[in-house]
This record gives sequence, C-alpha cells and structure tokens, in this order.
Amino acid sequence: MKDTTQNKAILIFTGGMINLEWAREWLANQQFDYVIAADKGLLYADELNCKVDYILGDYDSVDKDLLEKYRSMNVELTTFPCEKDYTDTHLAIETAIERGASQITILGATGSRMDHTMSNIQNMKIALDLGVPCYIVNEYNKIYLANKNRVINKSEQFGKYISLIPFSQSVTGLTLSGFHYPLKKFRMDQGLSVGISNEIVREKGIIEFDNGVLIIFETKD
Repeated sequence: MKDTTQNKAILIFTGGMINLEWAREWLANQQFDYVIAADKGLLYADELNCKVDYILGDYDSVDKDLLEKYRSMNVELTTFPCEKDYTDTHLAIETAIERGASQITILGATGSRMDHTMSNIQNMKIALDLGVPCYIVNEYNKIYLANKNRVINKSEQFGKYISLIPFSQSVTGLTLSGFHYPLKKFRMDQGLSVGISNEIVREKGIIEFDNGVLIIFETKD
C-alpha cells in the first residue's frame, strides 16, 4: 500500500559504486524513515542489511534469487521496462517525493559511468524545485543543489573543501564570507573554475547569491 505520510527522511540505494566498508560505518550514524532500492541498489542494501521498503527498476542488474527473496518478504516492488525514458535514479527520486520525503539521500549515484553521475546530479533538480533537500553522498563527497543562500558550519561539514559550480547558466551576486577565498557580488558563469577547492576558515561559511542555482560539493581527498 502506498504510504503518503509526510516528513520522511528517505534513503535511496542506486546502482553506481558504493564503498561498503565506508557505507556501513556512515549508516551507523544516520537515521532514515524509509528506504528505496533502485535496481542494482538492492544488492547494496542487502549487503548492508538495510531494511528495504520499496524496490523499483527494470532489474537488468539484479540477481533473480535476490529479487525473489524480497518478493517473498512482501516488499512493495514496481517493474519498469528496460527501454524507458528515465533512469532508475530519476524514478526513485520521484517515488521518494510521492512517498512524502522531507529529505532525500542517495547512495550509489556516482561511479565509473560519468554520464550517469552527471544525470543523477541533474535529477536532484526535481527535488529542489519542490523544496525537498536532496544529497548525493559517497566516501569523498556530499553533493547538493542550492537555489538560495546557504550556511555551512565548519564543525559539521562533510569534507575539508567546498567547491561551487553553476548549475544554471550563471549565478549572480555571489558573495562568500568565512572562506579562504572570499567573493563579493561575483557573477559565476558556467565554464569557470573559480569556485573549486575553497575552504571555510571561520566557524561558518556563508554563501549568498541573488539568482541562479549552484552545485555545492563538500569534499575531501
């Protein structure tokens, strides 16, 4: 049965690469209300012993026995054709929003297929437009989109470096305070690398801008 309860922190497993050792340690310190496994993401969720609430995909990358295991557990499952207009991650984000997500975190959204990685970053715009925070996380990066001012507490940041890349054609009036490389009312256009590898040098890094959408990376080596 479809659960429409709102205000859920939803975790999505999708089919890129997940460092299982890191993910196991990271998940021990997280709390989620609902878990969606998209295609090969089911394999990762199973290896990490995560309770799965919903499974979707065309299952071209999932072992039939594993799928049958979850069918026998009466986990809700939706099958899509292999030839479809949207990726499994795209469909998983839409499903998370339908299921009442107040926040979405995605594991397995990065990997060897850079086309999929770029597409998954683009897909976060679906959530952004509806006011739902959405994050892609791996052992080195926390990636998200911002269409309004943002404050990052140094004590809580995911990695040492903060990188900013325009998602929109340009981001105007960009002001950075509390950073090693500050900016004042700067126009950041696509194609510029000026926003890469900054560092917070005060208690908080403050990102302010007038118009546009940023991709924000909290990252480490």
